[in-house]
Amino acid sequence: MKDVIFGEDAAPFSNYNAATNWSISRNIARRSGYDSLTKAERCLAHDIDKLFSLLE
Repeated sequence: MKDVIFGEDAAPFSNYNAATNWSISRNIARRSGYDSLTKAERCLAHDIDKLFSLLE
């Protein structure tokens, strides 16, 4: 299920690298059990150890 309330899935990027980076970030968040990048950001904003564990 995608979170489209904030329009994060339809962000207008003119730079291919920016679109790729956001896509990778969304995929990491979803594979880590978060429904959206917004929810992941809210949960991980103050938990640095958990944030770095996603990159391992």
